[in-house]
Amino acid sequence: MEAEFEAAIEDGRPFLFALGCLFAAWREIGKHSAGRLILANYALALGLLIPMATLQFQQAAGFLSSAEGMPSGILSAGDGPNLYLIWSQNSAIPILLITWLVLGMAHLCLAWMLVEGDWPRIVKCSTLIGAAMITLSLFMGVLMLDVLSLRTQVAELMIEFVAMISMSRWHISVFSDTSREFPTW
Repeated sequence: MEAEFEAAIEDGRPFLFALGCLFAAWREIGKHSAGRLILANYALALGLLIPMATLQFQQAAGFLSSAEGMPSGILSAGDGPNLYLIWSQNSAIPILLITWLVLGMAHLCLAWMLVEGDWPRIVKCSTLIGAAMITLSLFMGVLMLDVLSLRTQVAELMIEFVAMISMSRWHISVFSDTSREFPTW
């Protein structure tokens, strides 16, 4: 390959040679199980994890944009502002904001780790996400805030959990097959 690249440099077309190599690699990546796994990892990271992080940041932005009082839709459905809880609810806004920001950052880190294939860190980050989501729902329940706004997030978290388990099983099967193909001496 280096000799071909040197010949391409002499012809004055190293960029075309590099593009040809890139197109050949794209044609071949789907033919191998490891290539399909890599494409699926990127699809999961870009299609589920990053939009989930965006959803978490959007929730945090809803808290940042409310300068006075509680953000819209945060109070329990059908309830007006409870005079006994207003101070507690307003005091909880920074903690809820930090929790949503942590959830968003954790989803971005999870997407990065998935693309890298770092499964021990994926487990740790997924545990952090699950714990933060449980904490968020309990905290909002104690403060008598609208927990129904978390329905879509919990549903997406379950989908994410199932996708991660299936991706890890696929990863194990792909790389256990490749280890049988190439015996170590």
